Amino acid sequence: MNTGLGCCNIGLVLLSSDLRVIGMSDSAKQVLGPAMKEFGHHVLKYHPRRSHQKIEGLLTELCTKGDDGPIAMIIDVLNKVLMINLYRIKTSETSLDTLYAMAFIDVSRQTEAEIDPRSGLVGLKKFPVCDRGSFLFLDAASIYFIKSEGNYSKIFTKDCSYFLHLSLKSILQRYTGPNFFRVHKSYIVNLDHVRKINKPDTGHSTIVFNRDGISPVPLARRRARELREALRVI
Repeated sequence: MNTGLGCCNIGLVLLSSDLRVIGMSDSAKQVLGPAMKEFGHHVLKYHPRRSHQKIEGLLTELCTKGDDGPIAMIIDVLNKVLMINLYRIKTSETSLDTLYAMAFIDVSRQTEAEIDPRSGLVGLKKFPVCDRGSFLFLDAASIYFIKSEGNYSKIFTKDCSYFLHLSLKSILQRYTGPNFFRVHKSYIVNLDHVRKINKPDTGHSTIVFNRDGISPVPLARRRARELREALRVI
């Protein structure tokens, strides 16, 4: 597990109350380049369409939450992996106007990100996960299984679980290694940690891992044959 961010420049983008870009730090310009050369547009215009749903959800959460604490997520923009924190800013105690600040760090190096030539997406070798307001970078080998949580996922290691701001589909698109296998609509397993497939006389099959204390996960019947073949290969 890699937890270090090292010495990183923090980019800052200032948004108006209607979420238009009205200011930017020099660090943000260096990271985002020509895509952010014009101010005044809605923030979604600067992001690829595939990212809009996540960003909209993030902005909605920020605009409606009761306190002034930040909202955090990981997203890829312009072939870079960015760790983003969004803040709500009051301009004065009496003013009703609200501004928003988007602070981010480029963590492409920490995730060992590179473009996957097959998909054109940013591929990750380490996964940036949330842990009580901080971010960790997990090696794929440390992951036992991943569970879907809607547009997000929950990663399970031998000792802990973490939230990841990617869907199961996105994880399979972005992870370039061979050992992640989708065994169910809601689960991905790491084949290196699978001990056996448990098939009771009644009920559904489950996958048992090679470490005590790791909960079994369900195996969809239509995935059973392909999983057995994959386990023979590794």
